[in-house]
Amino acid sequence: MLDSIREWWHGIWVEHYELTVWFDDQIVTNLEDNTQTTTKSKKVFNLKSISKKTQTHIIGVDTDDNPIEIKTTKPFDFQILKKY
Repeated sequence: MLDSIREWWHGIWVEHYELTVWFDDQIVTNLEDNTQTTTKSKKVFNLKSISKKTQTHIIGVDTDDNPIEIKTTKPFDFQILKKY
């Protein structure tokens, strides 16, 4: 009962996002058949607000009130899930 009330309260007043970003780690080129293999690293952030989101730039504030800014020259993959 208490958990359902808490989730209802968070759904109305609190915003919480989970941002997952995949960055390119390493690009390996096979010289025999000229193919490229890219390895990616995953980073997860818990945010309470997002003010800008593009393929190369994300600005937000995490749940501890610290500003987060991710800016790259190459586009990166990201996923935003709204928790509350």
